[in-house]
Amino acid sequence: MAVTVAILGSLNLDVVFSCDSLPAPGETILCSDVRSGPGGKGLNQAVAARRAGCAVILIGAVGRDANGVTLLGTLEQEGIDPDRIARLDDAPTGLAHIMVDRGGENSIVVASGANKADFPLRSLIDGIEAPVFLAQLEVGLAPIKAFFAQARRAGSRTILNAAPAIPAASALFEDSDILILNEHELAQFSGASRPASDEAAIAEAARSLMVRDDQAIIVTLGARGTQIIDATGSRRIPARMVTVTDTTGAGDCFCGVLAASLARGAALADAVGRANLAASLAVQRSGAAAAMPTAAEIDAA
Repeated sequence: MAVTVAILGSLNLDVVFSCDSLPAPGETILCSDVRSGPGGKGLNQAVAARRAGCAVILIGAVGRDANGVTLLGTLEQEGIDPDRIARLDDAPTGLAHIMVDRGGENSIVVASGANKADFPLRSLIDGIEAPVFLAQLEVGLAPIKAFFAQARRAGSRTILNAAPAIPAASALFEDSDILILNEHELAQFSGASRPASDEAAIAEAARSLMVRDDQAIIVTLGARGTQIIDATGSRRIPARMVTVTDTTGAGDCFCGVLAASLARGAALADAVGRANLAASLAVQRSGAAAAMPTAAEIDAA
């Protein structure tokens, strides 16, 4: 467990509504079930990396409220030290309302709260050393810039999960050794009117985002697998076909397991294959952080 992944990201309490279908604008629907549990991209990715076999340093913020206490308890249960999580008096813990339809698709609204508030980031990231630094866009862009600067000082690899798609986040691409997007985020950042439909078009759109020759871009495509684009070319890693229960957190599972695999020395294509397997297990379960598979489960798959 000595190998470590450093993650800067959000911590939310998820409230999940199970519905027959997702509501259209102006429509009210009744749900069959509601439950709450830990979530947020940062926390989800941290749990995924921890269960995949790495120690995790998680940097983030929660409010001094009951939801924050719940999330800090989750970290302790997962073996993730909460000492680098700021506790804020003037902002609530992040909250996400998630609707999941009978096909497993979801729609999510997030109140960022403490995740986007000011907190003493420098004191939390100083001195961190880990082979891989992972961030996503549910926290402010300036903290990510500082986090990746620490990664450079430590000689570490940086991964940016560019989700949700925020146009200004393109300023972070030059600091990212690996950029992870889904097909919709790729379209938004590349300025396309709709997601690319074939491998060649995806590769062309991805290359339009590259600012360094040594970068790799990973595009997650759901049931169609994952595409890796770098200076050597483009290749598709197939997905494992499964029956989907809930896609919430599947992308976070992929990112966390990818980071853990790279930190443990895996080649990029092998790490992507393992992350694909992990995500295929996660979507067969309900919930976000709770759905993340263990290393033993990934090995068995």
